[in-house]
Amino acid sequence: MGTTQNYVKKIIIKDDHVRKDGTSPLYIYVNVDGQKDRIPLKLAWPPSYFDKKAGKILPRKKDDKDCSDFRMIIDTEVGKINDIFKEYRLSGKVLTIAQLLKDYNNFTSRKDFFTFAVNDCLERYKRKKIELGSRKGHMASLNSLKEFWKQEQAKQIKKIKSDQVPDPASKELYLPFKDVTPKLLENFRAWMKAERGNIPSTVEGHMKNIRTYVKRALAAGNVFDDPFKVVKVAHPETHPNVLTEEQLQALMAIFRSNTTPESWQVVLRHFLFSCFTGLRISDAKAVNHENIKGDWLVLMPKKTMRFQKVVRIPLHPMARTLITTSLGVLFETYSEPYTNRLLDKIGKAAEVDFKITTHTARHTFGTLFIELGGDVVTLKEYMGHANIQTTMKYVHLSEKRRKEKIHVFDKLFKTAKEDTLGAA
Repeated sequence: MGTTQNYVKKIIIKDDHVRKDGTSPLYIYVNVDGQKDRIPLKLAWPPSYFDKKAGKILPRKKDDKDCSDFRMIIDTEVGKINDIFKEYRLSGKVLTIAQLLKDYNNFTSRKDFFTFAVNDCLERYKRKKIELGSRKGHMASLNSLKEFWKQEQAKQIKKIKSDQVPDPASKELYLPFKDVTPKLLENFRAWMKAERGNIPSTVEGHMKNIRTYVKRALAAGNVFDDPFKVVKVAHPETHPNVLTEEQLQALMAIFRSNTTPESWQVVLRHFLFSCFTGLRISDAKAVNHENIKGDWLVLMPKKTMRFQKVVRIPLHPMARTLITTSLGVLFETYSEPYTNRLLDKIGKAAEVDFKITTHTARHTFGTLFIELGGDVVTLKEYMGHANIQTTMKYVHLSEKRRKEKIHVFDKLFKTAKEDTLGAA
């Protein structure tokens, strides 16, 4: 398991420095293979009530509550040192005094799932490993788990006498890695369904995001049992909202109308462009004239840029008419939240029976492509999907819509039945 190391730790008091209140500062003395240092405990105690040989503070009087409280704090801090020693010993890694001090000072982030996951998420976004939309989604999942864990902690506190626990509002919320268990995650899943009223796709989306950071925490060397060996993330079938040909025509009519507000036209311009190209909002905002190669759009989608995959999409003549510039970006765009607010209003004006968002355009492109005779393999390449199963949802959507169209005959049968009854 690696080289055997010698670890020593002990509580000491700096009695050569006595404060005005008659106390001296306490430290944890640490020695790793002869390398020595002192870790300040930010506590002080009268030197005359300290057992140097045992490294232990002594009560100043009978039932000395401060002594009991200080001992608990000291035991907690010494426990951190022991945990670090144990982790390095079991992993066979060499521990230096400098690494010990670093790990001790960062102990919370090393042992708290929330601190690790939030910091990791923000760092991945900073380094452009994930896009803004992914960062928001991951943070939403972590915040949901925090809300659930806070309620669970509150339930536990109610079972304990109030004088035995600190005020939960006065301390930060921690979720130790060891407490990220299958039971916790199954209870979290049930809570999202029962208390939050989340639909299955939302629930499993949050579970998938939590799984990402559990796996990353394990890969970073944190020692705990992987709960996702037991808990499985489901993949419920989803049917995103998609515009029909008639609804798309209605939006185009609004776009072309002279009475349409300028802000609506700005939003509809790049929304309709995405309907004809399948671009995500992040790519529609960034695509420029350099991406136009003859009759093709050639780009590396931002969401999957880490895979360095280039996507080639035919530039439909209708999409080309929506371009308003000759250099740089193809058209003006707004922020995604503002765009979605305007799209909701535009959808209502067009009497669309669901809430339109920026991603509706991409879903519309995929579904209409299949409905108008396109094949799934070609669509997979146009949309930049890594797995054809992702593209297959548009085939399923198309089939579902075709089945729904058969119900137009219901009116015919109803009329024929009424005529028959009338003749009788």
